[in-house]
Amino acid sequence: MSPFAHFIRTLRERRNLRQNEAAALLGYEQSYLCALETGNKGTPQSEFIQVLIKRYELSDEETENLMDSLRRSKRRYLIPLKAKCEEYELVYKLYEQLGKLSPNQILLMQIALNSDVNNLLRSN
Repeated sequence: MSPFAHFIRTLRERRNLRQNEAAALLGYEQSYLCALETGNKGTPQSEFIQVLIKRYELSDEETENLMDSLRRSKRRYLIPLKAKCEEYELVYKLYEQLGKLSPNQILLMQIALNSDVNNLLRSN
């Protein structure tokens, strides 16, 4: 499930709305909302986002979190032209494992990506 799918489901649940009620409020079919919430549909057009912000009366913080969830739910990425060969290999290996990673593997990668590895290596 994408961060966007998780976020819009959480928004709906916080407002104590059933999916059919939320769909009616937003002016979309329940099947469309269901597909978004389960991640079976990619991120929606900006029109849906604007309706969601308005009809759910999102706070500034919720709107910011919504937009962040959209950015993190991107399904296609381009490898920068300046990427090193090792970076291509890393992306390929990660791609092969997507959907099969354990929570511990994800945590270790997040730690590695969020830490200053150069300082850690110099201190050893």
